[in-house]
Amino acid sequence: MEARRHAEVAGGGFAGLTAGIALAKAGWSVRLHEQNDELRDFGAGILLWRNAMLALEVIGVAPAIRAHGVVPDVYATSLNGEMFPPELGGYPYWAITRPKLHELLSQAARDAGVEVVTGSEAVGADPAGALLLADGTRLAADLVVGADGAGSAVRNSLPALAQERKKYQDGVCRVLVPRPAEFAGPEWNRVIDFWTLEPDAMRILFITTGPDTVYMGMMASTANERASRIPIDPEIWGERFPHLKAVVDLAAEATGGRHDAYQTNRVTPWSSGRAVVVGDAAHAMCPALGQGASVGIVNAVELAHTLGQFDDIDEALAAWEAKERAMTDAAQARSAYMAETRTLARGNGFTSEVMETANFVLDAATPAQIALYPVPEANR
Repeated sequence: MEARRHAEVAGGGFAGLTAGIALAKAGWSVRLHEQNDELRDFGAGILLWRNAMLALEVIGVAPAIRAHGVVPDVYATSLNGEMFPPELGGYPYWAITRPKLHELLSQAARDAGVEVVTGSEAVGADPAGALLLADGTRLAADLVVGADGAGSAVRNSLPALAQERKKYQDGVCRVLVPRPAEFAGPEWNRVIDFWTLEPDAMRILFITTGPDTVYMGMMASTANERASRIPIDPEIWGERFPHLKAVVDLAAEATGGRHDAYQTNRVTPWSSGRAVVVGDAAHAMCPALGQGASVGIVNAVELAHTLGQFDDIDEALAAWEAKERAMTDAAQARSAYMAETRTLARGNGFTSEVMETANFVLDAATPAQIALYPVPEANR
């Protein structure tokens, strides 16, 4: 019998957990390392687009997402109080809190047989096939997966991986708040993108994540120090969005919020020998398109699928990148353009070109799985 292939995964976020589940389900033994003392997510809410839902269907997590998440009725955009025609009616995407998504992935990883090690900090990888830990431990593997985020130590330890970094003018505060009674009506069961561009750009992306919670992405120029603070400054946000005062005040009281500046990092290639990077370690992108996590989930599932198509791991990694690279680079470029131009403020932003990322079909998905997520004619 052939020896069972073994993977060491650095990073217990969405991409790392997804890669671990997918590899374990493909027959690999997997050990996942999380540097924090417990496996948990820091964050608020997230949109999982059709591409991510297909990937999660492949690894068996999508039914739980559908059970715990919310399908927005539409995506509505408001600029200075003027509401544009809504978009994405009937599109198959789900809003869910990040802690719930992380909980579901963590449980699925353990159920799949992934060994999870907390308090274990990765500091690098050897392309010959080893994960290097902060305590000096060297763990041999058939494959090392660096899923340790935008500041990836695994990626930074591999000189063959060139990086092109760029920072942008905006940043976002992400908070999760209780859903007030005045926002309980069905008219709020949607994504609403509130914008104001004068005297400077500020935005609240309002997403209902269930009957009890609302996720708000509060974007502003990083030069606007008050609007970039955590905890949220309720005065400056309340002045710009007085009709949202109830949720703004709750955002100011929220714990666990975070602020992130917009940035991209294009990494070429994604692998060096037996070491590979996925998720933000490979393609950190601006959140303007909302596809960073979804693309990472897709690429992690496709990685495991492609490895199963080849006897040679080097050939598999090359084939995987060749398939995923164009889609990923396009998503990075589109999100960067949208961040630079703030084009979503004008409404009608989900063009057929923009929707190519969300409509990406995985090789790993079966026809029956694809049929579960039909795309409305308007979004094809």
